[in-house]
Amino acid sequence: ACGGRYPLDGLLATDAWPLVAMALTAQTVNIVLMMLFFHFDGRDVRRIVTPSYALSDLIFVPAGVLAAVLFNIGNLAVFGLFAGLMLLFVLSFNSIGTQRGSPGAESGPLTRLFEAGRALQGARRVEPLVERIVAEIRTLFRFEELHLALVDRERRLLDIRVHERNGERLTTSTQPIDAGLFGWLVSRAEPLLVGDWRDAAPALAQRAGTSESATGSLLAVPLVNDGIVLGLLCVQHAQPRTYERADLNLMRQLGDHVAGALASARAFEDLENYRRDLEARVVERTTELEKASTEKERLIAMLRERGQVLERESQEDALTGVANRRAFMQRLTSEIEVALAVGQPLSIAIADFDHFKIVNDTLGHPVGDLALRQSATIMRRHCRHSDLLARIGGEEFALILPGMTRDDATGFCETLRAAVASHEWQEMHPQLSITISIGLAQWDGSAELAELLHAADTQLYRAKRAGRNQVA
Repeated sequence: ACGGRYPLDGLLATDAWPLVAMALTAQTVNIVLMMLFFHFDGRDVRRIVTPSYALSDLIFVPAGVLAAVLFNIGNLAVFGLFAGLMLLFVLSFNSIGTQRGSPGAESGPLTRLFEAGRALQGARRVEPLVERIVAEIRTLFRFEELHLALVDRERRLLDIRVHERNGERLTTSTQPIDAGLFGWLVSRAEPLLVGDWRDAAPALAQRAGTSESATGSLLAVPLVNDGIVLGLLCVQHAQPRTYERADLNLMRQLGDHVAGALASARAFEDLENYRRDLEARVVERTTELEKASTEKERLIAMLRERGQVLERESQEDALTGVANRRAFMQRLTSEIEVALAVGQPLSIAIADFDHFKIVNDTLGHPVGDLALRQSATIMRRHCRHSDLLARIGGEEFALILPGMTRDDATGFCETLRAAVASHEWQEMHPQLSITISIGLAQWDGSAELAELLHAADTQLYRAKRAGRNQVA
């Protein structure tokens, strides 16, 4: 089609254009096939096959063809100059890639998620926390409309604390706890991804109050802490396919951070209200000095005891009794400082239950909760006194292993994996079988906390892809 000779008895300079056109066509087809594979595999194609990636692929193929033609016609001086220029070109691309991957480059979703979780920690009042949540959502998601609703179980209402549309904050409102799409999501305690309302089920569109011709996408996640729905996060965009499966996973992880921060803020507000009530009661009894003194001591003791209980609950997972995400992050920060000071090794592991959603869907959440508690007991039984076992997500656990190298930690985690897999789960339910996959990472002496967690998480997904029920 481009005027080339066939068959080629030898490459000539006049053959360069047909060969380059053929190579560009073949490489374009190759890139399209890769994009189709990533799409059907459920990955975010836009984040994998970037314009610079596709451009570099298209550039290097014809460059190789030109190099072959120059070499074949025997002009070694021109070929050497061309090869040198190509080497400089490759080094330049590598330098650009290195700069984009440096700490100063734009951060990825996992890094921004970690920063968002850290920004939400320590809030003691709900109202300031709500503004922090909105600010962090803006850094993670594109949206035209945002809702943040909190559950008021005493009045059985959904309190819409934030309703923002096209950057404008609208008047807040309340609605019955079981009304509309939000009420349905709160009752189900499950996230929702709508890529395009035109493809949504009619019943779902009816709950949302959208018309048959409506377009756009929606992403909503209930805020669940210790099995209790505290509220709901929802972002919407008029453009279809704005949100994908990767955005849903990111929103679910953000929801875990937000739910924990909300629970802590409400606990501190309860404590503050209790303190103010105590002060008011003390003032009322100032005329009865002896009685007021006795009452004050009693109430202070109650306040101290309640503060201790709240502090313990803020560090402990209510379902399994092991440490929670907040305690895990605090301990990991201190262990990194210790390892840096004394020069001892430090490893962490992230364990995730295999196909645990099937257990909840087929056997019920009560059986799933029993399995989580029993698994935590099994793993804690094998831990040393210096180790920390924490539940950092729904069916995700993490371990801090001070003094362990990666090899030592691998053997230890193999013991944990085998202990969970060999447990007599059928005694709990005849159809129950539990296995876990574990990802390991050893601190290299310089990595940031987020990088260490990302390394362990990467190994966990490697174990999942390799067939599950194994350590990577």
